[in-house]
Amino acid sequence: MDNISLTFRGIDLDIEFNYSPEEPMVMYYADGSGYPGCSAEAEIIKITYDGKDLTDMFDNLGLLEEIEIAVCENFNN
Repeated sequence: MDNISLTFRGIDLDIEFNYSPEEPMVMYYADGSGYPGCSAEAEIIKITYDGKDLTDMFDNLGLLEEIEIAVCENFNN
């Protein structure tokens, strides 16, 4: 599990998440097959603000995917 502090829409959040890095595309393996690759992904475990768990609130607002994208963009920077 990883952690990041992230400013999201002007709010400083602490986020716990599982991260899967990007996997590059492979045109051809020796057997002729290939692999299309996949983009980086973050699975949100917990979002806190000032020590309060706000994960369900962000989920109910439909913002988890947007936060996952922001985490992926900021995690390796």
